[in-house]
Amino acid sequence: MATTIVTDSGCDLSRSEAAGLGIEIIPVWILFGEERYRDGIDIDRKSFFSRMKAGEIAKTEPATEQQFRETFARIVGAGNDAVVIPLSSQISENYARACSAAKEFGGKVVVVDSRGASGMEALLAVYAKELADKGATTAEIAKKVDPRGLKYAVYFAVPDLTVLGRSGRLPKAVVALGSMLNVSLVLKMNEQGAIGPAGQSFSFDKTVEIMVDAVVRSIDRSPNARIAFGHIEAPEVLAKARATLEAKLGHPPAQELVHEGSLTVAAHMGPGAIGIFAIVP
Repeated sequence: MATTIVTDSGCDLSRSEAAGLGIEIIPVWILFGEERYRDGIDIDRKSFFSRMKAGEIAKTEPATEQQFRETFARIVGAGNDAVVIPLSSQISENYARACSAAKEFGGKVVVVDSRGASGMEALLAVYAKELADKGATTAEIAKKVDPRGLKYAVYFAVPDLTVLGRSGRLPKAVVALGSMLNVSLVLKMNEQGAIGPAGQSFSFDKTVEIMVDAVVRSIDRSPNARIAFGHIEAPEVLAKARATLEAKLGHPPAQELVHEGSLTVAAHMGPGAIGIFAIVP
């Protein structure tokens, strides 16, 4: 009996990359008006960003409980167990829906709150897959990848707060403060997995530098740190942040993942956003 790792499209792993690793991705729904698309299946990056740049507003809906149920039934029906790592319970209903669906499978499906998104989900899913490949049980995997037992960091920055503010994931008062003071905010996901401010500056470049310093402090420069870098159409900004972090860390991280953010993430962050994520197993 094997353990299958399942995540959702809040994770920055592409569908092809996840398939190569043996990780399953359940798609979140992308909405443009009344049109609904499954992230990574019914809409591609080119179409998505063309529509955003044309002024259309992208929204998301969580995966349905039925989507989770069907995936779990297929996995368990094949004789396997599953560890599921969805978007933070504080920003998405995916966690609650996954938990509800998992109840029907008698402990063979275990759900872990990622307390993050994007690169955080990717790091946890890849780590979980490594543990599964070594023969760890679902309970052992779930315990080891639970962020509450890890040093971790989830930091990001967006050049335009209005996109994130419109999604409701960032308090309106924070959006208003940033706009009123004309400052660039460092954002983080706290221990509960909710988004809040973690610093500010008067330039996006300085904000990125503050974010890099915060990540390095969070992981105590550990040589075991696994770091993920994500961006939304901002490869040059991310490359600079990555080089700065590697220099300040003082040594290569144990693992590095570099991705374009998923469309699920892009719908809420907008073009130009970057994120840095880290775990220390």
